[in-house]
Amino acid sequence: HGWIFFLRFLLMFFDYSDIRALNMFMQIILLIYTFILMERKKLKQMTAGQKLEYIWAYYKPHMAVALGIILLIVFIGQMIYRSQFDTVFYAAIINGTAGDGEALAEDFKNYTGDTDKYHEYTIDNSMYLMKDQEDYQMVMKLSTIIGAQQVDVLIAPEYKFQEYVEQDGFYPMSELLTDKQQEAYKDDLTEYGLHVGDSKVLQSFGVDEDSYMGVLVYSDHLDEAKSFITYIMGDGNTPDENEGGQK
Repeated sequence: HGWIFFLRFLLMFFDYSDIRALNMFMQIILLIYTFILMERKKLKQMTAGQKLEYIWAYYKPHMAVALGIILLIVFIGQMIYRSQFDTVFYAAIINGTAGDGEALAEDFKNYTGDTDKYHEYTIDNSMYLMKDQEDYQMVMKLSTIIGAQQVDVLIAPEYKFQEYVEQDGFYPMSELLTDKQQEAYKDDLTEYGLHVGDSKVLQSFGVDEDSYMGVLVYSDHLDEAKSFITYIMGDGNTPDENEGGQK
């Protein structure tokens, strides 16, 4: 059973589904190679133009099928690869398009101490809204991602934030913050949010001065959401360095 050695080696880098996809890909490669060997003698006697004409005339369906299979394998491979990732935190920042969302997400992940390479942290700062002049596509995107329960934390101008407060969209801050944190953040604290317009962490994002941050009621990532609060309110320091921060 010498093949077991190779199987164990492959399992160090791939799971069973990946190995099956790899096996299918190798079979296609062998099939193409076999075809080349079979036709080699005949093609050897032809000019370059004749070879292309011959292959195009007789093997168009074969090439189409081979291409389709390769594309299918690539698609399946991408699905298998993406399925390994898990979004453990998602924040939407409205009117913060000037900043680097990916860099902030990576910095916050480091802040939490999460070293799992398959854990994804997303900061979506692609939406810009103006009161009384809202872009329909931006409104639809925000409504869609919130309706799909993707968003854990929303940072938005007061008028937009208040819309979701009126829909009972946020956790009360008293359920998220300790007494010590509530005391530390009292100047910025409301029943359902925190004023973050002057946050140093968000300074480069250019958020509106009246921006507020809240945690959506359907969030399944409350620990990460609480950490994000201390991250934003504590100016990016580690939790034990933040005044009133979580231990």
